[in-house]
Amino acid sequence: MFDLDGETAIVTGAAQGFGRAIAERLGEAGSNIVIADIQVEKAENTAEELREEDVAVEVVDCDVTDLASAQALIDATVERFGGVEILVNNAGGATSDRFTDLDFDAWFDGLALNLSGPFNCSKAVAPEMRQHGDGRIVNISSMAGRNVTVHGDASYTAAKWGLIGLSKHTARDLGPDVRVNALCPGGGPNGPLGRGVKGEDVANGVLFLVSDLADYVNATVLEVDGGGHVNARPDYLDKPPEEWPDFLQDQ
Repeated sequence: MFDLDGETAIVTGAAQGFGRAIAERLGEAGSNIVIADIQVEKAENTAEELREEDVAVEVVDCDVTDLASAQALIDATVERFGGVEILVNNAGGATSDRFTDLDFDAWFDGLALNLSGPFNCSKAVAPEMRQHGDGRIVNISSMAGRNVTVHGDASYTAAKWGLIGLSKHTARDLGPDVRVNALCPGGGPNGPLGRGVKGEDVANGVLFLVSDLADYVNATVLEVDGGGHVNARPDYLDKPPEEWPDFLQDQ
């Protein structure tokens, strides 16, 4: 059902966090794994643990914000494993800067990492995938890219919205040889399931999207937030009415 034996998956930002969990899950399903990260030492630690589970792993020092580095990543993967069937664009990150405090350098750095990075890697891998067919790309967006913004970092929110648009556009342009989908992690302990999102939740979603079970799933967005978005509401609603904002006092 979830047999990826003989296939090769690149996971960016897989030295830790969601990326690491994704690499572990795809490796368990039989895939060769390429860990693409600038945190090489942490990536090597992850690789060693995967090798102990008999997973074939390669670590590539890659800065996804640089197109040449992304191309070198694809070239190294093809040289090592003969091809690449799966790309998971997971590398990303946010700051705590609110819009009013966000300067132009931080704005563009956020867009470069969270939006241009997936573009670069997808651009580099597309010819290889189209040549052989049955390519799969999963872009890790965020519930911040759906209908819930995070506190701070407007560049992160903007990029994650943009990544969903990029996913749909590339799915159209690269079909039928490549399927492209986005996955949005999120959710906290106040959601319907009463707990926050875990790495394995995201990894399981990715495994589904790259498996044969999702063979007709394309240009879509999988929300992995435990239904937390239906509980999205202002913090003041958890307080007594007398502590609500002034504009609601007369309602």
